[in-house]
Amino acid sequence: MLKTNYTKVSKVYDKNKSRTDFPLDKDLEELLSRKEEVTVLDLACGTGNWLYWQQSQFNGKKIKWIGMDASADMLKLAKEKKLDAEFIHSTAENLSLNTKCDFIVCNFAFHHFEDKKVALAKIFSTLNDKGIFKYRNVEPEYMKDWWVYKYCPESYCEDLHRFWPKELLCHELCKAGFSKISVKREYYESYKSIEELYENYKRRDVSQLAMIDESDYQRGLKRIEYEIATGAKEYKDVVSFLDIKCEKVR
Repeated sequence: MLKTNYTKVSKVYDKNKSRTDFPLDKDLEELLSRKEEVTVLDLACGTGNWLYWQQSQFNGKKIKWIGMDASADMLKLAKEKKLDAEFIHSTAENLSLNTKCDFIVCNFAFHHFEDKKVALAKIFSTLNDKGIFKYRNVEPEYMKDWWVYKYCPESYCEDLHRFWPKELLCHELCKAGFSKISVKREYYESYKSIEELYENYKRRDVSQLAMIDESDYQRGLKRIEYEIATGAKEYKDVVSFLDIKCEKVR
């Protein structure tokens, strides 16, 4: 499995505006309605954007915020946001806290975990009884026309190794001990400026582009430049999101 160099990605990560705005987490809100004080872990928190937005929307609530990431460079940027949170440099497979958590989220990162079964076991053992684990990620098999895969088909082949499909993920969640598993899929199609796509591609901040060989990356860049040169104005973007929520019930 290819790895993404987040030392390089960290330099441009927050320039992607789609990563800097999160809605209030309704499941966390519901949990706070029945539990006065909670501990929240953002697993693979990156530069801390989810933590930043949730903290701003749950201001005044009794929440202990924790962010964990395998990249020291991404954590450095998270710490610069001056959040009221504890940050830990660790992989998911080595997750070890001095306290149990009530709420763990993992946004767009599970595919990076090298031993996903061990990671799920660690997540389960870190949760309190009736704790919640939330997973959100893209689904490569449902978005073969996504612009990244269109111009760099090599990255699609790599993602088939990195991403677990829904059925396998739910199966392994059950084996890890989780129950009350709910699944939601969101599918979007939209048309966007090919010039915007070109700038996004050159920024190379998505893991699929950051991990592939330079020769594969350059071939994809030439494909976009050819389309622009031949008069293309827009492209069809396709993305599928998978949301899974599960509880730890003894």
